[in-house]
Amino acid sequence: MNAMFLSGSIFTPGQVAAMIVVGVLIGLLIAANIVIFVIYRRKQERKLCTSQLQNKRLELLQHLKNITDDGSLMKGAPVMYAQDVDDETEEDMTDDADEAGDDTDDDDDEAAVTETTPSEGEDITQNEILAVADMSEYTRRKLGYMDDEYDRKRYYVRYTQGFEAKLRAADDEVKARYNELISEFKQFKGVKIKTSFRQQRIYKGRKTLAIMLFRGKTLCVAFALDPKEYEQTKYRGIDKSDKKRFMQTPMLYKLTSARRTENAKYLILQLADVNVMVLDEKADITPVDLSECTPDELFVAGNLRIAVLGEAPELEPEPEPELTVEDTLDGEATGSGADKEEEQEEDIEFDTPEGRMVFDRSFTARIIQADDALKARYSELKNYILQYKGVKNRISWKRETYSMGRKTVAMFSVRGKTLCLYLAADPTRFDNSKYNVENMSETASRRKTPLLFRIKSDRRTAYAKQLIDIVMQENGAAKTERRPVDYTSPYRSNDALVKRGLIRITQTTAKNPFGTTDK
Repeated sequence: MNAMFLSGSIFTPGQVAAMIVVGVLIGLLIAANIVIFVIYRRKQERKLCTSQLQNKRLELLQHLKNITDDGSLMKGAPVMYAQDVDDETEEDMTDDADEAGDDTDDDDDEAAVTETTPSEGEDITQNEILAVADMSEYTRRKLGYMDDEYDRKRYYVRYTQGFEAKLRAADDEVKARYNELISEFKQFKGVKIKTSFRQQRIYKGRKTLAIMLFRGKTLCVAFALDPKEYEQTKYRGIDKSDKKRFMQTPMLYKLTSARRTENAKYLILQLADVNVMVLDEKADITPVDLSECTPDELFVAGNLRIAVLGEAPELEPEPEPELTVEDTLDGEATGSGADKEEEQEEDIEFDTPEGRMVFDRSFTARIIQADDALKARYSELKNYILQYKGVKNRISWKRETYSMGRKTVAMFSVRGKTLCLYLAADPTRFDNSKYNVENMSETASRRKTPLLFRIKSDRRTAYAKQLIDIVMQENGAAKTERRPVDYTSPYRSNDALVKRGLIRITQTTAKNPFGTTDK
């Protein structure tokens, strides 16, 4: 109040009004200068951008000319390249179907373990085999295989590769194209790169400039450009504007050759021109290290997903139980006929042009090479046993064992062309019954499962289920709801199974010039 009286005593009302007007004019002048400065700076940036891009275009055209002169590209090619027009392939259609079902941004995706069951008719033995012993502690914990009982187990798995996993698994040519394009993007100020599971996003501020992704094994880049503007040029891409995933980057361009990589560089210049992107003289364009990694390393890094399909046979046969002196004497007394029979079944001889080979076939190999009837009965009975709560199966080289806790309750093996079921039951209780079982209690390796039941028909398959029910009820097991799985596999040749480690060549004899064989 005193200040107002003081100013009123010094300045007249007219002078005060004049001072206010002068202050407003000074404020407007300052604002105008700021606007002019911003406009001038933008013009300078545009001028600099235009100048830099023009130089880059000239360098790019000269590079293309050099490639053409060296014969790397066809001389005299027309402006419109037929091979530049990429039609929608079956691979593209598959990816589009995936996109239709998943339009969300996957920037926050994490590698996950997929709990799945094989699809009907799928042969899981054609998938990769992953040994628990080769897993890191992180992978074992994620898969739930931390207990010691899993140390010697192996599993059939299906891998889903993320963008980085596919890039690391690609050939050197694809890796070189990727590094060329990423280096082009890195040269501009303010450009950043973010990698998610399925793709790599290149952006400046909030503006997405491009995304890099794989379509099958083909490296692609989707630009934030209007594909219609390039329809009649050699830079023509695939219009993906109808896909939600590509709404911001509708122009998809496949990097299938050196020439197309150079064309993509030109499109980056077009993108820079539209978004006024200035080159950064201090940009770090060091090539990205794309050395190959193991599946375990990729899984830990979040670049791979694992779907466990089922247990695979062990590489080494499971150790037989130690024989006591009494067992040895029993074996000598009885001749161990059953054990000898099984040992003889393990060795199959084949004559080849190089000589005679002796094959040791695993249980899995025997199932694969069995007839369709045996496979169907095996799959049916395996599903029947596994529907009991707490029952776990384990496939070793010679057999498949089913256990509850530490107790073995059942076992499968293949003897010749017959599927054999061993059960933890006293076979003598079924003497003179319809089941017609065999007593294997005198065989040391069958002491835990002395009841042998040979399955040769559908009727005996039904009887096998009745015997399984008896054994499971005696062990307090209850049935649960379980979706049946098709455990049958298509036939594979000996050579294919040898390559997969399911058949071993235990002995080879060579032919001599006189028509006989020598060991």
